[in-house]
Formats: sequence, structure tokens, C-alpha cells
Amino acid sequence: LDLRNHMANIELNLINEALERTQGVVAHAAQLLGLRRTTLVEKLRKYGIERDQEQLAG
Repeated sequence: LDLRNHMANIELNLINEALERTQGVVAHAAQLLGLRRTTLVEKLRKYGIERDQEQLAG
């Protein structure tokens, strides 16, 4: 059992679900997750999730 890896997988799944629910609009996904947009953008980079620049602007 690797707690750090497990928590990262949970976080990644929640981020992907929020992006799906908001049609990829990062600002809206961040709001849904209770994060600042900049924090979510950092997490997208961390996990290698790429979005359209227009969607990143939100």
C-alpha cells in the first residue's frame, strides 16, 4: 500500500471528473473543487493534463 500514490490517484480522478462536468473550463472546475484556478492549473501541470489555452483562461 502506497498512501501517497493512492491519494494522487484520487485527486487525479476528482480533477478529471470536475473538468468533465464543466466541459473543460478550468475556472469552473476549480470552483467546483473548492480550489483557486491557479492551484488547479498547477495540479494539471503536475499530472500532465493538457487543456486548450482558451479553456485554461476560463
